[in-house]
Amino acid sequence: MSSIQRYHVGPRLCETVVHNNTVYLAGQIAEDLDKDALGQTVEVLACIDRLLAEVGSDKTKILQVTIFITDMADFDAMNLAWGEWVPQGHTPARATVQAKLADPRYKVEMTVIAAL
Repeated sequence: MSSIQRYHVGPRLCETVVHNNTVYLAGQIAEDLDKDALGQTVEVLACIDRLLAEVGSDKTKILQVTIFITDMADFDAMNLAWGEWVPQGHTPARATVQAKLADPRYKVEMTVIAAL
C-alpha cells in the first residue's frame, strides 16, 4: 500500500496531496483580489510553482490543469500570462471553463495534477 502525503492541511482542504508519484493541487487563487485577471493569473501561477517545488516537482511535469474563469472576457488576459509561464514542449492537458467562484472578486482559479 502506498502512502498519501498532505501539505498545508487546513480544516476543509489541503493545498497539496502526493500519492503514487502524482501531485494534486487544490484550487489556487490570487491573494490580492484587487488585481485584474492578468495580475491574478500571474499570482496563481507563481503559487503553483511554489507548491510544486515544495514536493520536488515543477511546471514541466504538469499533466493536467483545469482553469476556472469568472468572465470569458478575461480569457485573453489569462492566456497571455499562461503563455509566458508555460514551458513550450511541456504544455499539459488543459480545460478552461467559466464558473461562478466562491468570492466575486476571484477572477481565476486553477487546479493542477503533476508528476513527481
